[in-house]
Amino acid sequence: MFVAREEELNILKNQLKLKSSSLVAVYGRRRIGKTETIRYFIKENNLTSIEITGVYGATKKTQIDAIVRKISRASRNKIKPQEKIKEWSEAFYLLEDYCDSINDKKKIIFLDEFPWLDTQKSGFLSAFSFFWNDFCTRRDDIILIICGSAASYMINKVIKNNKTLHNRVTQKLNMQQFDLTATKKLLVAKGCRYSVKSILDTYIVLGGVAKYINDLDCSKTQVENIDYSCFNKNGLLVTEYQELYESLFKNSHWHYKVMNLLSNRWSGYIQKDIAKLINSSASVTKDVLEELELSGFISSVTKFNQIKRDKIYRATDCFSYFYNKWMKDGKLSSWKNIATSQQYKVWSGFAFENICHMHIEDIKKSLGTNGVDSQTHYWQYTPKNKDEKGAQIDMLIEYTNKSRQIDIIECKYYNDKFVITKAYYEELKSKINIFNEKTNFRYDIRIIFVTMYGVEENEYYNEIVQKQVLFSNIINL
Repeated sequence: MFVAREEELNILKNQLKLKSSSLVAVYGRRRIGKTETIRYFIKENNLTSIEITGVYGATKKTQIDAIVRKISRASRNKIKPQEKIKEWSEAFYLLEDYCDSINDKKKIIFLDEFPWLDTQKSGFLSAFSFFWNDFCTRRDDIILIICGSAASYMINKVIKNNKTLHNRVTQKLNMQQFDLTATKKLLVAKGCRYSVKSILDTYIVLGGVAKYINDLDCSKTQVENIDYSCFNKNGLLVTEYQELYESLFKNSHWHYKVMNLLSNRWSGYIQKDIAKLINSSASVTKDVLEELELSGFISSVTKFNQIKRDKIYRATDCFSYFYNKWMKDGKLSSWKNIATSQQYKVWSGFAFENICHMHIEDIKKSLGTNGVDSQTHYWQYTPKNKDEKGAQIDMLIEYTNKSRQIDIIECKYYNDKFVITKAYYEELKSKINIFNEKTNFRYDIRIIFVTMYGVEENEYYNEIVQKQVLFSNIINL
């Protein structure tokens, strides 16, 4: 089944309107739904296409033999070499012959798992570049789609290529995981009749990775599905974490170290501290963080009101958090018991805040401020002596339309309405007072609560809360 991906499909559909050939680079983590989206686009628009898939770890000979067979079959044996093809340049000449044999207004050449085709010293990338530059660009009927999960390769050798493919990519398509709304659509399409809370609990563990969600068994409860997927020896995700980064990144041990670090601290780190903690150079750390962010595993926000504007990097990948907390040691006896424990209740509160970070645009939409320019920040004040108090704001929205408005977002994950106690009220007041004092009272502050079931409107609520957002409304958008 296929749901959502409206934006990606529109981008691909726009390529049909171009009066020239186009080169589309699609990338994103594995299991996110890249191949399925491209195939759906081809089918929905009834396009003639040829799909060629790279094989991980295969030799140059095996890869070339596979593409030759694919061309022969697609042309019903009308196009085949007179003798054995040994070089990539010859394989692409055969692909040119195939394109010449198709009279359609637009035709799709889809090279899936593109990085795996480029084996060491094979000459693949230079032959591909010549195919695009010398053949495709002289025509107006080819949409050449290259797709890969190996983010390091796609970013550095294609998108940032400063040689034969420099500025040649017509359209980049960075595919990210589903948001909660799309996740609900997929679950409903599968026949899973989950409550809003069960959908959110599923997202806390799996995020919006299409394959993870599609693998769920709708005859099981949400807890039973997580128990099987993550802790049964036959579950899809039992060995996923170990394999994930290796399949995506070159020198993946650095990415693995960064994700292990960030998945164990909700508030994140600045780049300088990350480099120190993983014992890496500044340049390596910078590249790793960029690749992880482009692939959707982490996000960054600037510190508010800081001259240096250091970025705080946080993991946003739900499964990485879950793995490092509950799966890493492999000692769990019963997920059903853990899922109802106080320990999990505390952890899921932080996980909920992470999901709020991931859905900040939806929160703004609920607030009616999605059309207003804004920036999301982190803010902290560290006391300079024992007489001072510190304060920390994990999510702060600064509206940059000269309104001087600041929204401080408080995220609370409870099974019922959240109740603001006197102690918590005093804590919030202290936080606001310290913020005002350290920013010279320049801003108009609103306290916004994001919860599942709302906030009890008691005396403290009426005193301090300006607005609240129900996450159930966000899921149902």
